[in-house]
Amino acid sequence: MIDEAIQKDLNWCETLIQHNSSSFYRAFRKLPKEQAQAVFAIYAFCRIADDAIDVDNNPEMVKALADKLAAFEAGETPDEPMWRALRWVFETFPLKIRPFQEMLIGQLLDVDFKQPESFNNLLDYCYLVAGTVGLMLCPLLAKPVTSEAEKLSVELGIAMQLTNILRDVGTDYRLNRIYLPEDLMIALGVNPEDLAGPEPTPELIRLWECLATEAESRYNRIKANLKVFDKTARLPVLLSLLYYSKILKRCRKAHYRLLDQRIYVPNWEKLMLFVTANGQLLLTGFRQ
Repeated sequence: MIDEAIQKDLNWCETLIQHNSSSFYRAFRKLPKEQAQAVFAIYAFCRIADDAIDVDNNPEMVKALADKLAAFEAGETPDEPMWRALRWVFETFPLKIRPFQEMLIGQLLDVDFKQPESFNNLLDYCYLVAGTVGLMLCPLLAKPVTSEAEKLSVELGIAMQLTNILRDVGTDYRLNRIYLPEDLMIALGVNPEDLAGPEPTPELIRLWECLATEAESRYNRIKANLKVFDKTARLPVLLSLLYYSKILKRCRKAHYRLLDQRIYVPNWEKLMLFVTANGQLLLTGFRQ
């Protein structure tokens, strides 16, 4: 039974995710209670780190988080709801500290931003900011934690980050960030000015589809190997990849008009994805 004081801290983390990522919350709240609350505590850590750069533009906040994480690793628990909740998670599940450390390194890359020179450089960035989150969550989603489960968890994080980048090409350009690999832009004849829009050029569409194919190949690989995850975790994992896959499909349906508007998946379609995910799990036997 969870201590009442810790439960209040876990509730604080759950409220944070409810307010900031309803889709993520809907997917993972279906886990058994302790697993779900552990996911929410990890999300709180990631959200605080992410907002320090994307909202507050304050790298010192990330460095302060890194200092607290070092103290946390040494056995000290900062007197804050997220850290107290995270201590409970580390005491309850076999988490490793390294992905948390690497995730903070990734956040700082956006401070002195440099466009990735190659696709491999982009993958390295996606690992640091999102693949690490997959590693954080893996002990909650896979029992036992196998190397295959860790690999697929990382791949899911990378694919989701690639999808975010593809959806936000125009927004990121206006923030003076180009995540599309420089060598691919040159090879396919895409100029930085092409990202201003509003209409995408044929060359940009080809580059977009090149990266979308990389994301979708990862989604397909994970979908075909859901058995590596615990049966209670297969629904949220499948929901996550179906939702993000749908973002790519929505971009295509909008004729790639994503440079001057944000593509999103409407609530009615999210509900349909939930029905679809349940049906697919029943048909494949992955719910057993």
